[in-house]
Amino acid sequence: MEYYIAIILAIAFFVYSISFRQLARAELTGPMYFVLVGIAIAASFIDSFESSQPLDTLLPLVELTLAVFLFSDAAQTRIAVLKREYKYPLTLLFFALPLTFFATLFTGYVLFPHTSLIALALIAIILTPTDAALSKGILEAKAVPAKVREAINVESGLNDGLCVPIFLFLFLSWQTDSWQSPSKMIEFVIKEIGIAFICSVVITYIATKLILFSALRHYFEKASSPFLILSLAIINFSVAQALGGSGFVAAFCAGLIFDKLYVRTSDVKLIQQSETIADFFAYLIWCLFGVYTYWQLQTIDLTTNKIIFAIVAATLVRVVPVMLCLILSNGINLKDKFTIAWFGPRGLASIVFTLMVLDSTDGLISELTTLTILVSVFIHGVTTRPIAKSYEKVS
Repeated sequence: MEYYIAIILAIAFFVYSISFRQLARAELTGPMYFVLVGIAIAASFIDSFESSQPLDTLLPLVELTLAVFLFSDAAQTRIAVLKREYKYPLTLLFFALPLTFFATLFTGYVLFPHTSLIALALIAIILTPTDAALSKGILEAKAVPAKVREAINVESGLNDGLCVPIFLFLFLSWQTDSWQSPSKMIEFVIKEIGIAFICSVVITYIATKLILFSALRHYFEKASSPFLILSLAIINFSVAQALGGSGFVAAFCAGLIFDKLYVRTSDVKLIQQSETIADFFAYLIWCLFGVYTYWQLQTIDLTTNKIIFAIVAATLVRVVPVMLCLILSNGINLKDKFTIAWFGPRGLASIVFTLMVLDSTDGLISELTTLTILVSVFIHGVTTRPIAKSYEKVS
């Protein structure tokens, strides 16, 4: 069976590679395409899969892939640019993001009043981070104002890292079925975040100095340079995890530190090159998500409330808070505000968080998060190209 699945995956990647532009014209994004591939694989080999086994066994790979994206997103935030164009990204991160969390929590409470508040909060934080990779068409469309693209991109790059500590704390509270005390919270912050931060500072500082030293003396070639960033992200993640800290926080902080310390050269574009490799593994994860989604849909009790929650959580719980936060902003029209509000698709971080709670969840958490991610992938994927095209007509 494994070889047949490998054949299907290889053909799927080959077809995607040679028909990328045609798929884009057909409003079929990469995540949409590979989710459908995963669903097709699951439908063909469903009897060979046991429960969520395919995802459970590959969770380390999924976590490492997220660590690489957290690192690269943070490293490409360009702190200098953020200092100049801080208004919209900071509004999204520190005002719209908390409102989105509470809006999701409230939606869950209204539709599932008998579910514990801790479980609902865990669902909300899983679905709060956004993934700009699902709307690349907007980020790459030159007709879309730069400030809109920058706001979406910077927010997506930073909100994963901001949500990780909250997720870990809520996950701990949910496992113990009680809110943690202030002393426990302080202990958690010191252990999980403190260790991660120290690891990221030490490792990234030493690694960056070595990279610059090597680059000046031409000790490495551009062909192998992507491995530097991939290995640096994985080292930060793994060392922090091994020492009892949060690997995700370490990878995120390491990216920010690398952005600050690394002096870019015109011939070595480390981050951009490494992302091509990371994209391959990200698409594999979307395939795995498609497999899990198919299995989930075979076992889920698909009620009206669950469908309503998925649609609302993928759209309104972000659109309304963002629009409220941007309503008084000058220099940006109503269409730009809606574009920023609309493009908050749920992606890789939400998948990883969902997988981390699989072993201990009673079902509702994984069901709601899976349905919401699935709805988001297709709703935001289908609308990316038309909205980008609408800017071209105006210009």
